[in-house]
Amino acid sequence: MKLFAIDMDGTLLNEEGKISKVNAEAIRQAQQQGVQVAIATGRASYDAWTKLEEAGLVAPVIGANGATVHDTQRRQLTSTPMDRDETFEVLSWLRENDFYYEVMTDRAIYSPQYGHQLLAVEMDRLLSANPDISLNTLLHAAEKQYEQTGLIRITSYEDIPLDVEIYNVLCFSFDQAKLDRGRERYRNFGTLNMVISSDRNFEVEHKDASKGNALRYLANHLGIPMQETVAIGDSYNDISMLTMAGKGIAMGNAKDDIKAICSKVTLTNVEDGVAHALLNILKTVEAEADIVN
Repeated sequence: MKLFAIDMDGTLLNEEGKISKVNAEAIRQAQQQGVQVAIATGRASYDAWTKLEEAGLVAPVIGANGATVHDTQRRQLTSTPMDRDETFEVLSWLRENDFYYEVMTDRAIYSPQYGHQLLAVEMDRLLSANPDISLNTLLHAAEKQYEQTGLIRITSYEDIPLDVEIYNVLCFSFDQAKLDRGRERYRNFGTLNMVISSDRNFEVEHKDASKGNALRYLANHLGIPMQETVAIGDSYNDISMLTMAGKGIAMGNAKDDIKAICSKVTLTNVEDGVAHALLNILKTVEAEADIVN
C-alpha cells in the first residue's frame, strides 16, 4: 500500500482532540518507508494544519469533507466550492429555522454571533427533558465547535466576503427533531451533497465534493493506483473514501454500519487505532517484500 488517507475526529485525534505521540510516530515511520500519508477531514485545511503542527507532522490535507486538497507545502491542488447564491438559500432556511451553522471558506469559518445563545437554549431544553444527560458531555460537544482555528463571528451570513470560496455549511443542534428535519431536507437536494460527521450535525456541500473523490484526485496526482490506497475512518462522511480506497479500515469506535462496509476494524481512537492499523499493514508489506526477494 502506497497511500494512507486518515480521518481526524474520532480517528486520528484522541479524546483530548490531539494526535497522540504513538499515532504521530507511526505516521512518521510510514513516511520514512516511502508511504504517502494524507489527512482526510471535515475540518478546514488551516484547522488540520494546526493539529499537524502540534504533533510535528507534515502531510497533504484533504479538507472540508473533500472540497479542498492541499499538498505538503500547503499549496491548493484543487477545490470544489459551492455556488454562492445556492449557499445563501441554504443559510436563509437555516436562519429561519434557528439553526447554529458554520460556513467554511478558503479564508475563515464564519458563524453567527447569536450562535452561542441558540445552542445554550437547546442545551437547556435537552437537560430539562433528560436530566440524566451529562452537562459536561454537552459542553464538550459545543466547545469542540468553538475551538476551531479560523472561526470568526459575524452579524449575518450576508457579511461573508464576496471574494471567498465557500466549501461547506455545517449545521449543529442539540434538538434531535430539528436536526432530523434539516437532514431530511438536504438528503437528496439535487445539486448539493449532505453528509453526517457526528450525532449532532449535518453538513452541506457541492454535490461533487467528497472524501472519496478527493482521495482519487490526490492518488492520481501522486501517480498511485486507487487499489494501492488505504482509508481509515469512523463516521458517515468517511463512507465515500472507505468504499473507494483499495482497503477500508473502520475504527473500533465506529458505528456498526460503518464497520460493515470495511474489510478491517482496528482499535478505537483512544487506543491509538490508527497506529495499530498503520504498523500492521507496514509489517505485512515488509513480509511480502521479503518473500519476493
